[in-house]
Amino acid sequence: MTTNDIHDARQLIAEIDVPTERPRWAWWAPGDATRYHATLINAAPSASMIGTAPGGAFRALVITIDLFSLSPTTIVIPRPNADLDRYTAEEWLFRRFPGGWWAGIRPLLAALGWTPTTDRDTSYRSTDHRDITTAQRGPDASR
Repeated sequence: MTTNDIHDARQLIAEIDVPTERPRWAWWAPGDATRYHATLINAAPSASMIGTAPGGAFRALVITIDLFSLSPTTIVIPRPNADLDRYTAEEWLFRRFPGGWWAGIRPLLAALGWTPTTDRDTSYRSTDHRDITTAQRGPDASR
């Protein structure tokens, strides 16, 4: 396992995307002064009434912040099912993910190909803060 801070999204995905007997994870330090603990999982969805749900396994990116507190915050970001589900600032908020995490996590989503093809920049961009703020205001914010 690796515990070093990785600043390149493609490097982090390559680091955690190799299945081994032990979970692969790394510290993602994108440039916004936050360190995220990141891993990829393959999971079988379940339904309480029927056991394992149809549809097979799904892939997800698991991100934890503030890992050393008594109550760390973790989000599970599922792979998009279709092109329309790919992550944009608006889709991020629609899925009720924390807006403040967008700028730090977006490069990882781009490295996975989980963003629209027009947004595959795997670098940390300070403009992502503006994009998420605009999305939080909603479509009527420009009026």
